[in-house]
Amino acid sequence: MLKYFLFLTFLFIGLTGNLYGQPIVNQTEINEEFNSAVNLYKAQQFDKSLLAFNKIINSYELNTKTTASYFFKIKILIEKKQYEEATRLISDFIEKYPSSKYIDEIRILAAKISIENSEYYDALKELGFLIARTNSVLYKIEAKDLGEKIARNYLKSFQIRRLSDSFTDEKVKPFMMLLLAKAYLKENDLETGLRTLSELMMNYSSSEEYNEAKNLFQNPVLSNTETGTGTLIAVLLPLKYDENGIPTSEAAAEILEGIRFAVSEYNKNRTDKIGIVVRDTKNDIEEIENIKDELGNNPNIKVILGPIFSDESRVTAKTFDGTNLVILSPTATDDDLTSSSIDFFQGNPPLATRGKIMAQYVYFVENKKSMAVLNAIDGYSPLLAATFEAEFERLGGSIITKASYKSNSFSLSEPIKQLEVSLETDTIEGIYIPLANKIDATAILSQLGQDSVYLPIYGNQDWFTAKGFESSPELSNMLTFSSDYFIDYSDNDFKNFSKKFSDMLGKDPDRNVLYGYDNANYLLTVMRNIDPGRLTIRNKMISGLISNGFHNNISFDENRTNRFLNIIRYRDGVFELVDKFRSAN
Repeated sequence: MLKYFLFLTFLFIGLTGNLYGQPIVNQTEINEEFNSAVNLYKAQQFDKSLLAFNKIINSYELNTKTTASYFFKIKILIEKKQYEEATRLISDFIEKYPSSKYIDEIRILAAKISIENSEYYDALKELGFLIARTNSVLYKIEAKDLGEKIARNYLKSFQIRRLSDSFTDEKVKPFMMLLLAKAYLKENDLETGLRTLSELMMNYSSSEEYNEAKNLFQNPVLSNTETGTGTLIAVLLPLKYDENGIPTSEAAAEILEGIRFAVSEYNKNRTDKIGIVVRDTKNDIEEIENIKDELGNNPNIKVILGPIFSDESRVTAKTFDGTNLVILSPTATDDDLTSSSIDFFQGNPPLATRGKIMAQYVYFVENKKSMAVLNAIDGYSPLLAATFEAEFERLGGSIITKASYKSNSFSLSEPIKQLEVSLETDTIEGIYIPLANKIDATAILSQLGQDSVYLPIYGNQDWFTAKGFESSPELSNMLTFSSDYFIDYSDNDFKNFSKKFSDMLGKDPDRNVLYGYDNANYLLTVMRNIDPGRLTIRNKMISGLISNGFHNNISFDENRTNRFLNIIRYRDGVFELVDKFRSAN
């Protein structure tokens, strides 16, 4: 009986080809049929080619051409725009042959079908799966390139964020985060874009996206810069990046943080967005000249913010002279800078101007008409003294006596005695004492106290960091001085600003941040609601427009130096802001 059964079985196999009814055909014949089908495909005879590939898939056992035939069948269905059938076949293929050498190409095809159907979210999702699973560098590059184009042209940040949140794979997550950051920048949400880049760099420092994220963080490109249109501020700072792209100049980096935050806040709820282009001057003449060649004739660049040092500001002013680009330095203080170019503005009052502004405050606000001057013969103290004296006398006041000393010598008995003698015959209502070094303050206060010279003291910014006030409390409580910065930590507006800044960057804003923020905010105020031409911006800046700042207010006239200085008083161990004083013309 068994022999009879085996005989029938072999007879059946011989007639049909195998136990399941598929004819046994050798691989050579399959190869010939496959090659014929491929030739039909190349000749765009899709119907005949499809029949041939179907035969290889359905009529024969699994062989070396089965998955290749699936691949070509899917491509034919796409060519025939039979996307639904192609999608079904792709799902089948991925389920049956997950290890096929064609799996990467099949996922690319799936993404392209989704694009054809305007299903861009699904397309990027499929590419994410491909990036996670592929071992091919070429397919990974193709997937990322296609994914970036989809994200840039078709998806909003909230869609990319949803995708990014759904992936945890370390090859996909940083790619999605980079796309998300770029989407935020495209939507002019600088704050969230920078935060996303920061998270990427912190959590995926070994990823392929790290360097691009770092470069984008240092020079975020808003949407209007991508399209080559719109209004741009060029930010020129001596960041001096190291080999890892990290700024080595802490002050410049902090100023840049303030600038970025100001622009981000400005753009949040506005349609007329303003972008920034950041360049590292390196405090180098050749580098500044290269930047001028790159940006000087770009019509979208409307104004330059920076540099921060007087030497590079002087070079920049001369280099860009003739471009009509306004250059606003937030911190340079040399007195000759505005003579370098009619387009150069100083957000930080130069030293000579500070003596003049203090003279106006003493004369008009304090109502002092007779003063003494005590200055060091070192540093900028003589310059401050000379400009104070000249302005005070021009206004109608009298300088009763002038005395000087050598800084850090602590030999003050003779110049203080000179003041004491003058008090015997003349009315002196106060003393202007511009320090050359904060270390001199203790000796000055001590000597004035010993000689019983108790007069209101007016000074410069170095008193801010001086010591020894507690040793002469009566005199210390008569001290008023000027400063280019004062941070009122109790101010509610500053508290709100500080919280938002801290939430974004994880740090509190300091003096340098405020130099950047306030000067950027001033420019944004100038550029608001006007045709932002270079000459229009300059004319509005010299019109006297006032921008209230956290470290100081800012306003210019034809002299192009900030007319505001903070007036600060010392009282019982506390520095108090008396006024943000605006000088007369």
